[in-house]
Order: sequence, then structure tokens, then C-alpha cells
Amino acid sequence: MALGALAGMGASDSRLQEFFAHWHDTYALPALPLHQMIRYEDFQRYLGKREYFTDLQSCFASRIAERGESEVIREVFALVPFAPATTAFHAMIRLAYALQANHAGEIAASLAALVAANFDINIDMTGRQAASSVAAGFQELSNHMSGKTYPGRMIAEKMRAVVNDEQFLQCLPGVPVTGNLLEELALWAISAYGQTGDFTILHIVTGINATRQLLPYLDKDVMSSRLQDLWLALCAAYVSVGAPALVDAAVYESHMRAKHGQVRSWAALFAMAINSNDDHVIKFTYTCALEISLRPNILYQLVVMEMQDAHTVSAS
Repeated sequence: MALGALAGMGASDSRLQEFFAHWHDTYALPALPLHQMIRYEDFQRYLGKREYFTDLQSCFASRIAERGESEVIREVFALVPFAPATTAFHAMIRLAYALQANHAGEIAASLAALVAANFDINIDMTGRQAASSVAAGFQELSNHMSGKTYPGRMIAEKMRAVVNDEQFLQCLPGVPVTGNLLEELALWAISAYGQTGDFTILHIVTGINATRQLLPYLDKDVMSSRLQDLWLALCAAYVSVGAPALVDAAVYESHMRAKHGQVRSWAALFAMAINSNDDHVIKFTYTCALEISLRPNILYQLVVMEMQDAHTVSAS
């Protein structure tokens, strides 16, 4: 994912090789051996069975080679829960990057992650009153859940605790009725991350962008339910970090404009990200550039500036 973001921001071949070597030497784990051959017709049987990730990856790679990635992605999305929260939004994010790079092996790995670690948040939303807006929905959650903590070390662990919390289930608002749900979610998310600097909310920003890229592979007949799945995942993620109180995005933008007299260009922000070895700095900068190309808003530049500066200080 980071290599894809670096390439998208114009990193040189030597920088890509350098980053790959850094990642390989610092973080890479040995590939797991195959347990068994999984027939494509049987992949649903392995839903939620993490130990079969490598087998599922091999299964999907073979199917993609035969039928092409578009057909396989559409089939998988039609047969298993969309589950945006899977691996803390990384299954979706990884798939979006794989599609940008047109990398069949990464597409297969992303689909394997979606199946093997599938985290479907299945909550009955019948009769639940819709939030009047995205911001109002999250504000309602904050009013009821602010400051509450949950057990677990990983993002997904905390989210699982949230969706089993009766208090969350009682105050969870329905999906806002709006024709611009993803745009409203994206604006709320960048403002929320800027105000909190929270690692989970960072993944909300990148997860929303990934969802945009995957929408063409979803059946239009189930689009509303898939967007509801995204809403549930984002609400659970927000509450998992204590549902922090936030000011309105417009108010926050005004504050940031006053705080920063000069805004760095995207070229300068890209240069800083390309020189970073922090994959989240790299991916976040690139994601914000993609978002601003869809809906220009100076808040993206301002938040990226602060994020990069904070990581530069911590690295030093």
C-alpha cells in the first residue's frame, strides 16, 4: 500500500526500492505455507477462518487468472458480507490500492483478508431514527458515549467490544438520509482526525476513500445496505476511541486557517511524505490528495501539514 502511495506521489524508482528494503528488513514476516487447495466454489465455507488466509489467496489468484479481477471482486462482494471493519478497514484499503496498481496478487490477498478475517457488524436498524446529518449522528454518539473505554489492544478488538455494548446499541442513530453521504463522511473524518490525531480515526479517513474506489464493484440493488454497513463500522470505530467531542468542521477549518498563515503546496507535502519511512504518513498524505481531487477543501492540506510535522518531531 505504501509503495502504491509513494508511486502515486511521484517517488523515484530508487526511493521505491529503498522503502521496500526498509519495510522488508523491519516488518516483513515469512509467508505461511498452504494448508490445502480451496476450490473457488467453496470459498464461502472459510468465512472468518483466519488460518486459511494463504489458501484463500491462492484460490482467488487462480480464479483471477482465469476470469479477471472485476468478475471475481463482484462475485465475492455479492457472496460475503461487505464488512468494511474487517482488519480495521485494511482489507478494503488494501483492495483499493491493489486496484490502483492493477496487481492481481494483491487483489487476491485483499479478498482473502476480507473472507478470512470478515468482521460483519450485523445490527438490526429497523425503525431506528436516521441522524439529521453525518455530523449530528456522531455528535449524538458523543453525547451518550464520550469518554467510555473498551478492552483490547487492536482496533478491531475494541470495535468488537463496542458492537456488543448495549449502551451503544441503544443510542446508535440510523444512517443519515442524504444524497452526499460519502462526501459528508469524508469532511467529518478529516476534521475529526485533525482535531484528535487519533490512529483509529486516521483509518476512518482512509477507509472512506477506499470505499469510494470500490463502489463500482457493488451491485446497485444492495448499495444502500452496503453504505449502512460502512456507517455502522465508522460509528463503532468512533465510539471505540471514546467518541471524543468535536467542533463543527467549518469552525475547525476557520481555526486552522488562522493558525497557519501559509499553507504548504501539495508538491511540498508529497516531498515530505516521499522522504518518510512511516507508512501511515505516506498513505495519509496520498489519500488526502485523492480526496481533495474529488472535493477541494484546504482542510486536507492543513491537516496533512500538522500530521507530517508531528511525526517529524516524534521521529527526531
